[in-house]
Amino acid sequence: MLFRIEAGWPQSLTELQDALMQEAFSPCSATQQKATGWVPVRGQNHGEFAESVAGQWIAKFTIETKAVPADALRRRVDELAQQIEATTGRVPGKREKKDLRDDALQELLPHAFPKQSSNWVWLDPESRILALDAASPGRADEITSSLTRVAGRGFGLRLIQTHSTPQSVMAHWLGSEEADAMPSDFALGRECELKGGGEEPAMVKFKRHDLSTDEVRQHLADGKLPIALAVNWEDRVRFTLTEALVLKKIGFDDSVFADAGDDDDRFDTDITIKTAELQALIASLLQALGGEQAPGALPGAAPTPAAALSAGATEATGQAAEAWAEGPPF
Repeated sequence: MLFRIEAGWPQSLTELQDALMQEAFSPCSATQQKATGWVPVRGQNHGEFAESVAGQWIAKFTIETKAVPADALRRRVDELAQQIEATTGRVPGKREKKDLRDDALQELLPHAFPKQSSNWVWLDPESRILALDAASPGRADEITSSLTRVAGRGFGLRLIQTHSTPQSVMAHWLGSEEADAMPSDFALGRECELKGGGEEPAMVKFKRHDLSTDEVRQHLADGKLPIALAVNWEDRVRFTLTEALVLKKIGFDDSVFADAGDDDDRFDTDITIKTAELQALIASLLQALGGEQAPGALPGAAPTPAAALSAGATEATGQAAEAWAEGPPF
């Protein structure tokens, strides 16, 4: 997701490093179900929690969870309830069974296997953009909440918004028969998903399909709107754009790495190349969506299918851009 950094953010990498260490990750204890925190970027013990690579600041957030299988928990609760019935002659009620469930959970948690997942955080100090590879709003909220807690009073983030909705722009790209409907640096891919209105909306998915056809345009004319569209940028980066300004399935053309060499440590090289490509892509995409909307500007109404087919469907809000939904680009 893409955020605009406002006042109060750490002015130096050292400040950011010290801030993140306040919530350093520690694995779940025996009876703990969830643990979160920041980890060294390169995974090394006593490594840096924030690093600068080619002027870009990189950090890494980790979440560990432990879950007891529902069937195992249910069976243990039944066993405890049967023990009570056998010794007292009474059947535990709902409230007591809830307490038994809590007891069973605490008993079984130490035997549960922990599961870890990590999210990269990329901060561009020059453009003041913060990018997360969070796959869900809930995960993004955990990361930004931690940042807000540790960065100090006054630190602010806001989701980037654009003047034109991604949905209206995607509908224009798909619905127009003009060759110059899309900016010259963008091209249609071969996948899209269209959704109608109503309580039980019709949905159509195209895969490995030419999208500049009358068939696709007819679905738009029938009232369906795009909620996802495969796009190619400069023949260098391919991705799927969604109605919420989310970038998924990001992939880089081999030509992007043509001059990368064969460094023993590709970490810095990959970050340098991929963040540079994404910087340019983000700038081009925001421009294609009518530019970034000023803070506090009132969003427009959602576009109708007819309005979305026109080039003038503007004055509507965008959402966040999740640039790394299926794994960080570095």
